[in-house]
Amino acid sequence: MKRYYLLIHCLATALLVVVMLFSPSLGHAETIESIRVEGNQRIESETVLSYVELAEGDAFNSQSIRASVKALFATDFFKDVVFDQEGSSLVIRVTENPMVSQINFDGNRAFEDDELAKMIKQKPHTIFNRAQSEQDLASLQQAYRVKGLFLAKVDVQIKPQENNQVSLHYKVQEGEKSKVKEVRIVGNRELTDKELMKGLMIHPTDWLSWYTDEDTYDREKLQFDQVQLKNKYLDEGYVMASVDSSVAELTPDKSAFIVTHTVREGARYRLGKVELKGDFDELSESELYSKLTITEGEWYSRKRMKESMDSLTDVIGDFGYAFLRISPKSEVNEEDKRVDVVLNIEKGRRVYVNRIEISGNTQTRDEVIRRQVDMVEGNLFSASKMRTTKKRIGSLGFFETIDLTTPVSADPEKVDVKVVVEEKPTGAFTIGAGYSSADAFIGTASVSQNNFLGRGQKLSFSFALSSNTTDYNISFTEPYFLGKNLSAGIDLFNKKTTPTSANSYETNALGGGLRLGFPISPYLRDTISYRLVNVEVTNTGTSYSRLTQAQADDSPYVQSMISNSLVWNNVDSSLVPTTGRIHKLNTDFSGLGGDVKFVRVTTDHQFYTPLTKGSDWVGYLRGKAGYSSGIMGKDLPIFERFQLGGAGSIRGFKRGGLGPRTTIDEAYGGTMYEILTAELLFPIYGLTDKGVRGFVFVDSAHLHDSDLPSDVTDDESIRVSSGVGVNWNSPFGPLRLIFGTALIKGKQDKTRLFDFSMGTAF
Repeated sequence: MKRYYLLIHCLATALLVVVMLFSPSLGHAETIESIRVEGNQRIESETVLSYVELAEGDAFNSQSIRASVKALFATDFFKDVVFDQEGSSLVIRVTENPMVSQINFDGNRAFEDDELAKMIKQKPHTIFNRAQSEQDLASLQQAYRVKGLFLAKVDVQIKPQENNQVSLHYKVQEGEKSKVKEVRIVGNRELTDKELMKGLMIHPTDWLSWYTDEDTYDREKLQFDQVQLKNKYLDEGYVMASVDSSVAELTPDKSAFIVTHTVREGARYRLGKVELKGDFDELSESELYSKLTITEGEWYSRKRMKESMDSLTDVIGDFGYAFLRISPKSEVNEEDKRVDVVLNIEKGRRVYVNRIEISGNTQTRDEVIRRQVDMVEGNLFSASKMRTTKKRIGSLGFFETIDLTTPVSADPEKVDVKVVVEEKPTGAFTIGAGYSSADAFIGTASVSQNNFLGRGQKLSFSFALSSNTTDYNISFTEPYFLGKNLSAGIDLFNKKTTPTSANSYETNALGGGLRLGFPISPYLRDTISYRLVNVEVTNTGTSYSRLTQAQADDSPYVQSMISNSLVWNNVDSSLVPTTGRIHKLNTDFSGLGGDVKFVRVTTDHQFYTPLTKGSDWVGYLRGKAGYSSGIMGKDLPIFERFQLGGAGSIRGFKRGGLGPRTTIDEAYGGTMYEILTAELLFPIYGLTDKGVRGFVFVDSAHLHDSDLPSDVTDDESIRVSSGVGVNWNSPFGPLRLIFGTALIKGKQDKTRLFDFSMGTAF
């Protein structure tokens, strides 16, 4: 037995000696004399070797080889790595991952290509990584879910290209958007669903949802609505109100959402004492308190509180305090249900404007923006001028976003003003079509550029065609003529009119004009213009009066006219005005040469007054008057006489349907008129936020002439009409429906019960 164990021991020892002699790692390890890299196409050999833990002169070592392989795989550069020993050489054979040559998207409508490209981490000209591509797919899928497209599918096709490259083709099947079937507000007792729904972005599907897109679920919209509900309660005095949750649940068939907001209202609080504290002493306390728009005892409102803080910021900031801070501190008195407020004023240091820097504009020239800046370098900083500057730049209509900031300057007594803008398209090509009860079919086309060559100039070509009128116009406006706040323009036009139910003649006016406008005050502007026109009058009716024939016999006419227009306008909105006034005074003098000699003065005054909180009910009053007279021995031509009737003057009558008429029943017009209009504009339930408003009106007018020919008659009575109507700023353009009836009319007047107009651009 001992011999047997001795024999085994001898054989094991001999085997160990052999292994030590012939194994590089266990015996005298063989030295690496050279290392070479094979298979790499884009990755430099030096880059590969930088991840290898072996170098020439080192011994072959299996542990170092394993670590090197792991390090190379971790770079994501390679899909295969093999280490081979060829004699005393170490050969590293790699197979590179392909390079992404391009990425494209197909089938996406909810997102633009560049939006989707920002959502994925795999980019062109980077090494393809399959794991990252899968993560990118998940990111895109989630983006569509947030957008409300829960049925969307996103797949990626990996297409091999030459030179070990691949292209990634993301194919999107968006499916139908998951609509919002119902929006529920739970827990509200004092504020109605209608009041709370007004400011929300998500609404249930209704008849106009295809245009507004308000019935599509979007998580960002839902989060906005949650904040909006909270703010609504704060604006109404419910300072302890909260929105506990805002959730969207899919219906079982996943075709629609039900959105539920859960609120807790709490009690309503009034505003208590308002106290001002701080280190500002340039104005007295009474002057500062006079700037507040809030008063003790009214219902607390976060919105009105902010307005007061903005008012204080303007008045204090105008003393050069660019880093002014007004911090509100509120104390809720539960017993009295009041909120006491302390406004702490920290004026900071007084500074001057150092530099005004403009950036972000790629097309618009700096001077176009700079001339809207209501500040001068070197002057004392003004907070109110910062606000007006932003408003003035925005009024240009050239920019999507406008940001004004005041970064700290190297000089503690100076501040830089940075204006950062993002431009938007300012050119447009529009084709329009419409119908009105007065002109029947209306077609329009125009090409315009409101920022021509980036200089802020306006250039437009337009064409309008209706059953009664053909109108061509070319217009050019320089808003800052000679580098001053003067707008100068030139107009060329050709307008043709055909006979209507009111007259039996047609006109053809061909001419041009020059104009120069300038501001007198923030709301008052004056415009001086000159027109030179050639007017042809042609009698084409089957029956016509002596007066019409006389006008046609003396045709054509050369009219040389200078005009002046004063306009005061401070309405809050040109589209849906609710407060403010418009006053116009136009004066025309035709007689600087030419055949047409007359003077004309017209005036127009409009008043808008909100009658309820929120400006849902608005009172509107308008008064217009005009006077014209032939001069230098010339009579006022028939085509320059005042004509009334229709939606633009006194409703319930046809255009040219009232006033003096010839013996063959032609509208002769007058030399004087007065119009008084009273309207009540009111909301239509559920449609106000869609741009729909109703109105009731009463119109009264008087059109007359103190020296009528013998074959023209007029009873000179005042006409009165009343009715109802609807205004809708629709997706097709402005739509207006008017039902009017003449309450007081003349025997020969032409009435119309219904007026309708609609137009669109597409």
